[in-house]
Amino acid sequence: LERDLDLAMGRTAGRPTVTETVPARSALQFALVLMVGSFGILWGIANLLSAMLALAGLAFYVIVYTLLLKRRTWTNIVIGGAAGAFPPLVGWAAVTGDLSPLAWVLFGIIFLWTPVHFWALALLIKEDYARAGVPMLPVIRGERATVVQIGYYAVLTAAISAMPLMLHGRSGPVVGWFYVAAAVLLNGMLLFRSLKLYQQPDRPLARSLFKYSMVYLALLFLAMALDGTRGL
Repeated sequence: LERDLDLAMGRTAGRPTVTETVPARSALQFALVLMVGSFGILWGIANLLSAMLALAGLAFYVIVYTLLLKRRTWTNIVIGGAAGAFPPLVGWAAVTGDLSPLAWVLFGIIFLWTPVHFWALALLIKEDYARAGVPMLPVIRGERATVVQIGYYAVLTAAISAMPLMLHGRSGPVVGWFYVAAAVLLNGMLLFRSLKLYQQPDRPLARSLFKYSMVYLALLFLAMALDGTRGL
């Protein structure tokens, strides 16, 4: 679906489907096998809910983000980013068979974190997006508007990461002080780096924020896993 865009962008021009090392038909057939196979594995080993959620995430990415949004609006990553937030729902449903409020908080964290992460990357490769005609925020609204939006979503990410403190399970709060300390430290650094980028929107700071955003999410979820499970 995006071979024309990939061909116009330096970082993706060498992809196998663009160079036709892998024919598009073969790639599609392989993808369909993976889709059906993964659905069957999740349904057979876990449950139907987890399989349906995984399929929904795939459909959302292909239909909503790729087909409907990516070429049309700079809000593509805000709405389409929901596709990347499905995995915690899939994992939670696979283990528990349902979706608790904490599962939706995990979804929300990734959903609000995605613009911070992706727009930092978009600042680094905005020339590629402009050349391909993809209306990413830095191309359409400029760097200043982008760093403002990054700061806005960084604040929202920090806010929603505090929500596990308000949730209680059968035997008490689902997280404790270890998660609190980790969240304060990680969010403080996320906000600091976003502020630095706002003050000076240049490539080194954008690259720094992009790399840190990956560390942020991994460590936040790790802290929750280590400190969570109580009261669930």
